[in-house]
Amino acid sequence: MDLLNYTFSDEEIKRLHKYRDNQPDARLNSRFIALLMLANGIDLKDISSIIGKSIKTIENWFRQYHTRGIDSLNAFQYKPKKTFLEKDEIETVVKWVKKTNPGKTKEIRQYIKQQFSVTYTAEAVRKLMKKNGIKFLKPKVIPGNPPSEEDQKKLSKNMMK
Repeated sequence: MDLLNYTFSDEEIKRLHKYRDNQPDARLNSRFIALLMLANGIDLKDISSIIGKSIKTIENWFRQYHTRGIDSLNAFQYKPKKTFLEKDEIETVVKWVKKTNPGKTKEIRQYIKQQFSVTYTAEAVRKLMKKNGIKFLKPKVIPGNPPSEEDQKKLSKNMMK
């Protein structure tokens, strides 16, 4: 359908007004405003300038409206990425991390690769662990002289009594 030769019916214009007036999200609202401006015969360049979106974006909105209907403009079409590991596999990794307390993300990456044949980047492992409530803390050196090995053994024996 050619955008420049399309004529909006009175019913379509009423629906566009209704959707525009009931849309709380300004980003989605601008879609209906752009289509209403098209219905009123305003030039694409002017609409682009007023709305602050490219001509191509406005053409895409019109194409989406024409092919999938007005409801398709009323929501974002974003679909989150699917993780490489299933939920139960992630739980297994988290349990393993809690049990073994690996020092580096490299160890977690190796574990995931060995167990599930999936390769994760270090950043992806960090995000996965953070999402599941695990924080990475860098160990710090405590200044001072540690007790000798004999003193530590005596202390542990005394604590066992």
